[in-house]
Amino acid sequence: MREILDKRKDMKQNEFQFWRMLAVIFAIPALPCLLWPPARFGAAFFGALAVGCAGEAAAVRWSPDSIAARRVAVLGRILFALFLISFIIIQGIILSGCRPDPEAENADYVLVLGAQIYADRPSASLQSRLDAAFDYLQRNPTARAILCGGQGSNEVMPEAWMMRDYLLAHGVPEQRLLIEDQSSNTIQNIANAYQQYLSPGDRTAVITNEFHLSRARRLMSSAGLDPYGIPSPTPYVSVRIIQHLREYCSVLGLIVSGRWF
Repeated sequence: MREILDKRKDMKQNEFQFWRMLAVIFAIPALPCLLWPPARFGAAFFGALAVGCAGEAAAVRWSPDSIAARRVAVLGRILFALFLISFIIIQGIILSGCRPDPEAENADYVLVLGAQIYADRPSASLQSRLDAAFDYLQRNPTARAILCGGQGSNEVMPEAWMMRDYLLAHGVPEQRLLIEDQSSNTIQNIANAYQQYLSPGDRTAVITNEFHLSRARRLMSSAGLDPYGIPSPTPYVSVRIIQHLREYCSVLGLIVSGRWF
């Protein structure tokens, strides 16, 4: 009997050490994310995981003496397992959508989705989208671009305005650039562009960073538009990782709310 109790005690200790180690592993990337504004979402994501794992470690430690702690420990394991399963599935969806669609060529209109801007320039991610849009417009001289993006609370102007200025500076004629500057998210980007500029039968495509393309296609299809995408590369490995974490949350939100299907 004593040997069985000792084994159980060792198992609990090992389980406690496992969750405590996970908490430390998640806390380590959360700290530097606080120092770089484009990565702030990573601090919240990794920080939440670190707190959750630390809470699970505490529940495991107190579970031999508390029924409530045992229940919390069981619930924590279930929630973490669900998180891992959903994360793997959704990242698979995101990665499978990174490819370009040949059908996107020769569209009448291409929606260029906005992203963060600074006082004097677009962010690196947005510049990548704009460079992809410039290349597309060069290849398709009859196509027009709908530049989508309103003004965030920390932005000096609507994103669409800076997007237009960037493309004008690269020699794109102004008549080929249409402005949608009232939106604050991807759903509004697409809905407003459709209401303002598009008619049934117009051939459409969308340009955005590769991590965003799977969700953009789904929302284009839901709006009744052609769901054809043109990916632009996301600069910097660190930004790519953070954006994949953010995109996991966005896709999960659409799935939970029933808007993905």
